[in-house]
Amino acid sequence: MARGLWSGTLSFGLVTVPVRMVSAVRDRGIHFHEIDHKTGERIKVRRTCEKDKREIPWEQVGHGYQLDGEQVVLSDEELAAAAPERTRTIEIEQFAQLDAIDPAHFDHPYFLLADSESEGVTRAYRLLRDAMARTEQVAIGRVVLRSKEYLVAVREREELLALSTMRFADEIRDPSDNDTVPTAQAHAPRRGEVQEAVKIIQAMSRDFDPTRYEDCHRSRLMKIIQRKRRGTEIKIPEAEPQPDPVPDLMAALKESLARINGT
Repeated sequence: MARGLWSGTLSFGLVTVPVRMVSAVRDRGIHFHEIDHKTGERIKVRRTCEKDKREIPWEQVGHGYQLDGEQVVLSDEELAAAAPERTRTIEIEQFAQLDAIDPAHFDHPYFLLADSESEGVTRAYRLLRDAMARTEQVAIGRVVLRSKEYLVAVREREELLALSTMRFADEIRDPSDNDTVPTAQAHAPRRGEVQEAVKIIQAMSRDFDPTRYEDCHRSRLMKIIQRKRRGTEIKIPEAEPQPDPVPDLMAALKESLARINGT
């Protein structure tokens, strides 16, 4: 069972559900200590003054922000003045269709579990879960975690309530800020090329099964660590050259489809 990260109340109109939040993911990354490569001793990071190299005690560390070319310094206490009200309630503000939300808005996933096995809490939890599953709606609200307020989306997932923290609209880059794709007729794909590309997509389409995919980088890195421990020399592979654009797009599409179909 995952460790609870937060507990409070999920509010749905006048219905309230005591819940506790647990992470829906786990860190499987390989983490390293920074060491002196020659001696193997751990490296310790110290906070020092850039000007005179003095080590600065933690209680003396301030927070500087450049505003119109002027540095504004805030203390921990002054920063705390901006903290949201420490509420223990996720207040649902609206419901929306899941497919109406750009996936770029979703950040970290959690599960919301009923924080009691009593009949009343379980019934209220199942009521909200089942209603959202039937209507295929997502609840949008806010939660305060570690003194920061987050926008969140709550939905039914595998007979549980799942919560995802969300990015605010101004945190997401406008696609129009990027270079546009040339629109001249000369750059447009030909009708036959589009049809062949659609055939490739259809030939490669199947139900998504996340267990088909593994973190290949983590597997390779673990093998390198094990070989290094045995004293085996680690050979550094050469970077593969970037492929050149295909001279005949239609021919490349047809060959790709033939390979997929095994012909």
